[in-house]
Amino acid sequence: MLFVCLLVFMVIQALGTYVQVQQYKKAVRRLHKKGNVGIGSRRSRLKNNIVIIACDGEGIVVDAELMEGLTIFTKFKQIPEIIGKNIFSLREEYAAITSKKEQKRWRGHIEAIKALCNRLENDKLENVVN
Repeated sequence: MLFVCLLVFMVIQALGTYVQVQQYKKAVRRLHKKGNVGIGSRRSRLKNNIVIIACDGEGIVVDAELMEGLTIFTKFKQIPEIIGKNIFSLREEYAAITSKKEQKRWRGHIEAIKALCNRLENDKLENVVN
């Protein structure tokens, strides 16, 4: 009986993981159509979050989404506070955070913005070289 219960929980866990991976893939595809994409994540004991930010070639955020929580029922939600802002100025804003607690809170945002900044800076360097 215990074995059957464990097997059922494993199947439920596998299905939940599959659903979340599919949601993640759809969100990345949806945002990638709008521009360059940066992805960041933060894990904690109670909540995990994944941040996906899309920006144009000039570094302006055209869309951003956040998945926050642990269950399969969590969905990606838009982050309207950063849409329309420049990623380089956002990087400076997040760099100005001095509290370790706040840095942990915004870790997913920071990772996504750093990835976008690095990509745009590398693209500009390649254009200068060519």
